[in-house]
Amino acid sequence: MPYIPKKSVIFFILIIFAFAMNAEKKSSSLFYQGEEKTSKRVGSLIKVRPEYEERYIILHRHTFPGVLDRIRKSNIRNYSIFLLNGILFSYYEYIGNDYEADIKAIADSVTRDWWKLTDPMQEPLPTRKEGEWWAEMQQLICLDKKIGPSPKARRIGITAEVIPGKEEELKELCENFPPDLEAETNKKNFQNANMFFNDGRVYYYYEYTGDDIRKSLSEIGQNKIFKDFQDEMNKLLVPKQNGYWEIMQEVFHTD
Repeated sequence: MPYIPKKSVIFFILIIFAFAMNAEKKSSSLFYQGEEKTSKRVGSLIKVRPEYEERYIILHRHTFPGVLDRIRKSNIRNYSIFLLNGILFSYYEYIGNDYEADIKAIADSVTRDWWKLTDPMQEPLPTRKEGEWWAEMQQLICLDKKIGPSPKARRIGITAEVIPGKEEELKELCENFPPDLEAETNKKNFQNANMFFNDGRVYYYYEYTGDDIRKSLSEIGQNKIFKDFQDEMNKLLVPKQNGYWEIMQEVFHTD
């Protein structure tokens, strides 16, 4: 856990439709308003040493109760860590109004004991900023509308590699995504879309609140605006064996 500072074309479709949620925010009775207000969303990266990967996963399935309690007291919510190819991607939401103080408070005695176990398993990215352990990423997409509570949703993390030299085009594409699909994607039970960029890759966290994700993907994939945008995105990503996006394994979560 940070200090807090089946490959398939389907996964590619998942990330693309979620970009629609970055459209300008409109009020609607469709959206769920029952959760605490999020004031900051954070995505960050770190490596896990190969020899510790399995142990890291097991350890996070048995997180110290005191660590979880401290995270909540510091106003951190909806905190997940995903793993793929030795890279850990974390996403969390902050609901407080004094981020620096709340993050500083996390370093209590119980959490410091936890870090004594997890720190040797981790390897910070060489490109991280000074003073960082986990490298905080640039956020490209953020949506704060929800159609259901996050604790009841299916959480998904995926990643893709950007073609070298196409990074700025990708950012511009995200900034100028056509707004028409926003309402339609929410109607298909997708929410809380957050995409981040670091070291030539994009990492994406989103939630699905429905019962049949394949059906929802099929329905949104028939939209012409969606397909046109997907074609543009394809030009900026490195193709993999079965598409563009790779799904990550969730190894930790706390509501």
